[in-house]
Amino acid sequence: MPHKILLDPYARTIELLFKPEDYSRLQSAADLVWAQNEAAPDEVIESVREDLFGIVTGRWSYGDVGRFPNLKVIAEMSGGFPPPDKLDYAACFARGIRVLSCAPAFGPTVAEMGIGLALAVARRIVWYDASLKRGEWRLPDLATHEPEKHLEHSLYGLQAGFIGLGSLARCLKPLLEPFGCPIQAYDPWMTDAYLELQGVTPVDLETLVSTSKLIFVLATPSGSNREQMGRALLEKISSDAIFLLLSRSHVVDFDALTDLLLEGRFRAGIDVYPEEPLPLDHPIRNAPNVVFSTHRAGAIQEAFHNLGRMVTNDIVAVVNGLLPREMQVADPAYIDLRGTR
Repeated sequence: MPHKILLDPYARTIELLFKPEDYSRLQSAADLVWAQNEAAPDEVIESVREDLFGIVTGRWSYGDVGRFPNLKVIAEMSGGFPPPDKLDYAACFARGIRVLSCAPAFGPTVAEMGIGLALAVARRIVWYDASLKRGEWRLPDLATHEPEKHLEHSLYGLQAGFIGLGSLARCLKPLLEPFGCPIQAYDPWMTDAYLELQGVTPVDLETLVSTSKLIFVLATPSGSNREQMGRALLEKISSDAIFLLLSRSHVVDFDALTDLLLEGRFRAGIDVYPEEPLPLDHPIRNAPNVVFSTHRAGAIQEAFHNLGRMVTNDIVAVVNGLLPREMQVADPAYIDLRGTR
């Protein structure tokens, strides 16, 4: 008899997440419960809770995991592990319940956006586009001593710095390789030996910020890194560097970042914000030399289909007694390090 899997992906839709062939494989592998685009009602969950083998969800909102005596797998589809104040990880680990995150599904498209923002800023693509649409035809004046005329340059050979070397950074690294950029990285959750094995140079955060010309913020938000990049660190960024905020604004003192960008202290590409949508009156909207995106780095159809494929593959594996191989598996040490954000 097929295992019962609660499929409750709200607020995303089944059509957005699954290609027809992947959804068909999921249906063949398990007895799907609910599988609709609205949130599963409490009465539906209550009627099947004792029989559920797995829960595939957009967010954990089901209370005590002890309600589900036969649960073996939780697969989240929002982009990060459920917060520890919502899900009892100790109980999950004690019972052997695998908790899976779909975060790796977004790595390739976010990395792609990182390169796009870096190129847009370095080669001033957005500004030339706007200039042409105003009827102008701007020519480079390499002889001038006006600083604003020297803002355009190549990415080739620039010192890159990765703040965080998780799955997102591992997707970005091969995209930078054709540009010949040496990469240094700061990740306090990894040993120097491991960072070196990944082909990057381990450095402390101050060194990375003060010496890198491409600074990619890729860190997972945690209880210990909120506003880790405060004003004092941000002031160490050189005027010819590009600051690329891709993972979460949680890691940055956004008010200080706004002040420094309004002063024109360095350039930036930004995809994530402390409040979304960004308020219309937020002063950062007026910052010069910044290219903005509206938290669109990962949220494209290819990424969502990648997510659905990963979920399908790992659920098929688990219901057949095999190990999940594509989603990120929660580890006690990782959950402890992440803490409550």
